[in-house]
Amino acid sequence: MKLNDFKTDLEYSLEDNESDLFDNFYRRVFPSLVEIENVTDLDLQMKGIDKIIHFKENKKLYIDEKKRRKDYGDIILEIWSNTEKRKAGWIFKSHTDYIVYAIIPSRKCYLLPALLLKIWVKNNWLNLKNFPKILAKNKYYTTTSYAIPTDKLLNDLKDLMVQEI
Repeated sequence: MKLNDFKTDLEYSLEDNESDLFDNFYRRVFPSLVEIENVTDLDLQMKGIDKIIHFKENKKLYIDEKKRRKDYGDIILEIWSNTEKRKAGWIFKSHTDYIVYAIIPSRKCYLLPALLLKIWVKNNWLNLKNFPKILAKNKYYTTTSYAIPTDKLLNDLKDLMVQEI
């Protein structure tokens, strides 16, 4: 059984060739950006901050980049980073504005508002058991995530964004 390793996964997330794909995406989505800052500080990385998008007048967006090596038709939401110690996963402890979720082989990229994802998980907490549970074994702990079908998650997020007043 292959074990996951945070350092190895971090190195994969920082690969330059794919970082350019993300940066080109940011330039298309945020045409008024001034700078894209690559975050290498481990403390910020542990808070989920991979990139900081700078705009004029000192405005910033904090981005958590997620990459998948294969398209399974879902988006993985990490609930527990350490299941045994009940340490919250990135969905709860991310200090970012957006989760940018890329499926590298299919060249798909999703700009997901972090706050809406957190609300979705809280609203669906009791229903998570209806989705495939992903247990990732690490050297000393297990990470627990749920695989949410992409169409389901995006439609539910749209429903959160558009409501009657």
